[in-house]
Amino acid sequence: MDAPLLQFIRHLRHHGVAVSPSETLDAMQVAAALGYADRSLLYHGLRTSLAKSEEDQEAFARCFGQFFQFDPSPTAGNDTESADGEAREDAEGDTPDEPGNGDGGGQSQGGGGGMGLSERDNQEAFAEVMQAAADVGLENMTLSTQRGIYRMRMLDALNDKQRRAQIAELEAGDAEQQAQAQWLQGQRDAQLEMIQALMDRQLLLNNNAASRAYQEQLIQQSNIAALDRYYRDRLPPLIRKLAKKLAAKHRQRHRRAKRGKLDVGKTLRRSIAYDGIPFERHWRNTRREKSDIYVLCDLSGSVSSWSEVLLLFVQSLAGVLPHTRTFVFCGPSVEVSELFKQHDPDTALALIQQRHGMGASDYGAALRTFRDQVIDTVNRRSTVIILGDGRNNGGDPGLEALRELYLRSRLVLWFNPEARSRWQSGDSEIRRYQTACHYVAECGSVQKLERLLDGLLTLLL
Repeated sequence: MDAPLLQFIRHLRHHGVAVSPSETLDAMQVAAALGYADRSLLYHGLRTSLAKSEEDQEAFARCFGQFFQFDPSPTAGNDTESADGEAREDAEGDTPDEPGNGDGGGQSQGGGGGMGLSERDNQEAFAEVMQAAADVGLENMTLSTQRGIYRMRMLDALNDKQRRAQIAELEAGDAEQQAQAQWLQGQRDAQLEMIQALMDRQLLLNNNAASRAYQEQLIQQSNIAALDRYYRDRLPPLIRKLAKKLAAKHRQRHRRAKRGKLDVGKTLRRSIAYDGIPFERHWRNTRREKSDIYVLCDLSGSVSSWSEVLLLFVQSLAGVLPHTRTFVFCGPSVEVSELFKQHDPDTALALIQQRHGMGASDYGAALRTFRDQVIDTVNRRSTVIILGDGRNNGGDPGLEALRELYLRSRLVLWFNPEARSRWQSGDSEIRRYQTACHYVAECGSVQKLERLLDGLLTLLL
């Protein structure tokens, strides 16, 4: 029965795990071979098929524990408890070498089943309920007010009206028929409990997915400085997820661009020998020179949060971005490219903030030292990205250094976290810096920053 597996895969996709059609087919073969009785074995088998990266494995462990916690069998507490325990341990980063069997004390969400039902009868009743759930589209239930209509639809799918009539008829018969009626009533009661538990679980799953999607949308659209600690802690995984999508999009486009454009004339000429059928396609190869990217980020207290987000984006896009060097500043600029090579991005960012952050901005000193550090390698293939609010505390803005980089490079881009309405207020020098930049843009939210990087990748790849 593939319905539970397909619902589980849908649940995985809602939680950010990419599952391709071929991986779905592999998972169906695994489930058919292993069955659903041993949840621990199923957990390891499906994880091998569906969870590709470390992040996917963590999400898989969490989703498996949520989805497969429901089991109607009175004796299934051991297997369910074991698999859920492994899922919890995997989500915390400790994968057990051998699956546990539990202590037998757990009781699954489905409850104890109906009176007089054997384990086999209970499993058959569960299979009927799961098939009914698939037939009526229970996975689409999102509101508690929909319980009544879905319960009625599932009972109709189970032919409950005919079964109640059969029970009433048998109860009026002899002792043997009354015993059969009692057994049917026990099966019906068990299925009613299963339906209730299934609806509870489906509401929880769908609401969790909807809540997660809403939170991600909220984080993307909000000003980064306005996010509280709860949402800031969720920024790194969200940025990695967005960067992964950007990388996949532009990697595919880069492959098409690298192949070149179709040479229609040559293709048609060569197809004459095949009665005009273009068996051989020919391409115009276009040579694209590789670009270098230089990123300079302000680490002063007013904009350090945006700088961290940009640096995390850049590191997450390392697989598709051209050769990149990263610099940070409060005063004179400091190259931090090696830190990202030696440590994971989160650790590197913490070290950068500890060593170079939270000072007062001196854009003049930063731009002059940055120019001296890169001027020998900047050329017409180079792109310079500067992130900062341009507030120089009344000091020398270093405009000549920026203009020199502008004249030598392909692009100078300035990303400003402040709203445009504030660009002419106080000690902001951003209007002067605009004269030495090809493009100045507002980047106050993750969504705006993502769009800017998307456009940049379109230009460079």
